[in-house]
Amino acid sequence: MKRTRQTHPDWKTAALVSPITGSAEQPISVLHRTLAPRSVVREHSHPWGQLVYSYIGVLEVTTPSGRYLIPPNRAVWVPPDVVHEVSSLHGAEISSLYLDANESASLSTECCVIHVRPLLKELIIAALEMGDQCDWDGPGGRLFRTLHDQLSAAESEPVYLPLPTDQRLLKICTHLQAHPEDNRTIEQWSETVGASIRTLQRLFKKETKLSFQGWRQQLRVQIAQQRLAEDGVTITQVAGDLGYESSSAFIAMFKQNLGMSPGEFMKAIRCPKPSTSNLL
Repeated sequence: MKRTRQTHPDWKTAALVSPITGSAEQPISVLHRTLAPRSVVREHSHPWGQLVYSYIGVLEVTTPSGRYLIPPNRAVWVPPDVVHEVSSLHGAEISSLYLDANESASLSTECCVIHVRPLLKELIIAALEMGDQCDWDGPGGRLFRTLHDQLSAAESEPVYLPLPTDQRLLKICTHLQAHPEDNRTIEQWSETVGASIRTLQRLFKKETKLSFQGWRQQLRVQIAQQRLAEDGVTITQVAGDLGYESSSAFIAMFKQNLGMSPGEFMKAIRCPKPSTSNLL
């Protein structure tokens, strides 16, 4: 079994939660939980697919292929049997949609991030209010089937951070994760790691499906989401911490990638969660 790289070893370990699914009577279920700040559900896998969605806060989902940071208007789909970890730096309110193997078969076989549009969000809320013990042949079943249809039609977005395995690339990427403000060009990195510019460009495309510039920008998008979730931080501070000379350049990059400005993002992650009667 391919494993994830260990993340956040000093964070609190959160308990695993098992859904009520995997039977003909209940092939889809929804659970809600609160993830405390600096806590992580350690790497695990299960025979059902899982859609991880946060109402409040930013989630980090790590798989063997890369890292996904999930703001409130996005969700990550984890297919059955994929090893993954779920964590949050500042805490989060999470809803997970679980689908058994048959229901998962029509969805992507790879992890992906989807845009949770208003209809899909309201269907998730309605499913939470209905709970797991519903009549699959009645209104509850129709609701879950509609939810499944909307999930199948949801747009996937390339917003995860793929992790390379080549040691030269890994040296660059590890440094940039710790120092995202570093604006060195690939030409300068070529001298540092002892590889030609063409070799680095080829390896980045091969191992991450992104250019060097694209990978660094995606890293900055992810770190920006984490920083903007902190209390008291300003957009100007985050822009400077990420190596941008002006806030306007940072705002334009952020909006281009997430479809909302940093200010809109900060409001979204702090908005009250929907009222439900079956929060677990």
